[in-house]
Amino acid sequence: MKLKSLILSLSLTVVAGGLYALCYPSIFGDGWFPLLFLALPFFLWRLEVAPNVKSTLLHILAYNLGLNLVGYYWIPHTLREFGQLPWIISVLLGLLFSLILQPHWWLYAVWKRWRPDFQWYSQKGILITAFVMTIMERYFPQQFPSYAGSPWLNLAPYLGLAPILGVVAFSFMTYWVSLETFTQLALKKFRPQVWIALVAFVALNAISPLKDTLSDKTLPVRVVQANIGNFLKVSSEKGDENSYQSINKKYLDLSTVQNGFNPELIVWPETAYPNAFVGERTRLDFIFQDIMNITKAEMLVGGYDQDPTKSPFDFMETVFNSSVLMSDNKFKVAYHKNILIPFGETLPFGPFNRQIISIVPAVSLFARGEGTPLMETRTGYRFVTPICYEILESNYMRGLLNQWKETRFIVNHTNDSWYGDTAEPYQHLFLSKWRALEFQLPIVRSTNTGITSVIFPDGSESKRLEIGTEGTLDVNVPMGTGLSTPYQEYGVFPVVGIFLVLMLVTWFLERRKD
Repeated sequence: MKLKSLILSLSLTVVAGGLYALCYPSIFGDGWFPLLFLALPFFLWRLEVAPNVKSTLLHILAYNLGLNLVGYYWIPHTLREFGQLPWIISVLLGLLFSLILQPHWWLYAVWKRWRPDFQWYSQKGILITAFVMTIMERYFPQQFPSYAGSPWLNLAPYLGLAPILGVVAFSFMTYWVSLETFTQLALKKFRPQVWIALVAFVALNAISPLKDTLSDKTLPVRVVQANIGNFLKVSSEKGDENSYQSINKKYLDLSTVQNGFNPELIVWPETAYPNAFVGERTRLDFIFQDIMNITKAEMLVGGYDQDPTKSPFDFMETVFNSSVLMSDNKFKVAYHKNILIPFGETLPFGPFNRQIISIVPAVSLFARGEGTPLMETRTGYRFVTPICYEILESNYMRGLLNQWKETRFIVNHTNDSWYGDTAEPYQHLFLSKWRALEFQLPIVRSTNTGITSVIFPDGSESKRLEIGTEGTLDVNVPMGTGLSTPYQEYGVFPVVGIFLVLMLVTWFLERRKD
């Protein structure tokens, strides 16, 4: 590929990455779903016709750069806010995130180089390629998990297959249609199979729209959004008494507000309480006793849980990012976050972590949680409490829910204050909605600075507490049925079965044609 042609191709691929980012919430709006089938076909075309490994890697980098600049433009702001880094260093580090935003494409480049010798542009070849892309996207770790099928959320509630097949089926259909689109244009040959499948797929989703309520049982929940600024929050965690008292007063006033609503569960966001709990040894602070005595409610608080086997004076992986359930003035149980965010909650540098943390003290080094304790309200409703980006990991959420059956709702604690008034909180909320669809459970989304809301199983929402507002969200949350969805039970296996059936049908049609 000549230099001028290569530069043009890479420039257009950057644009394609930017257009793909616009399928999600951004500074330009809530997300434009049709752009998915413009941006992705172009990128996959350039990926497949790249003449060598170097060209393939350059096009992947160009695509991720466009995605980064348009979709993840908020990363430098977060790095500066979180790490107190100079502006220019934050921008440069933000650009480097282009290398890891969608790392499964690097793996795909390796597969493309060594894949079996077949005509990738044949109908069977395209099915195999779409399936490989889907599986790599699904299981290769991402810093900010999203899937090619995620923009289909814009069609909710007409996504009846979501609880049956999960977002993985929408990714597979997206890759298949995208690959066939540019192939048919390049070959100037119409192949009806994929379009028949697409029409059938859309029709099956549309004829069984999702419902916002699946049960007549409700749980009165109060979600507190205290809108605590980062400076005040960090000061309280470092022991500043004035900051600590200011935060406590705000949470006390909001949790006990008298407005005629009688909550049975009060929820605070991720790391809301600045002092560390000590597991079952914890003696509850007076603020929790006061709130529970006044409201008669249970409390679910995002906070820190000290590992009792380690020194409280050490900062190296001795504290868990936790969700703590309290009832009847007692510590009941705590969930410890399992998936830690690299460079935010953990570092991958082993023995050098201690030196790095002394230079960039804003980075936390949490201990990694293991397992999932049983969370259950006094009234017998079971729930799970993924923290922050854990809810974006579809496969992880399956495992979380399958450890304890008969789950009735999900609580997602998060703290998006580090992102400011950017698109990130909207993107985070958008992607979280897929878990409500896949598992047919309401999600109580509790944030420090917004966006706080309750997500219903059809993708709709309650009233929101927007970014930068202080208040409480009081909702009678309709409980789930407690039954597992087909997707929760079987995961990707139905999609694997569909892929094998499509391969068999394609093989049969090709033999019949011959």
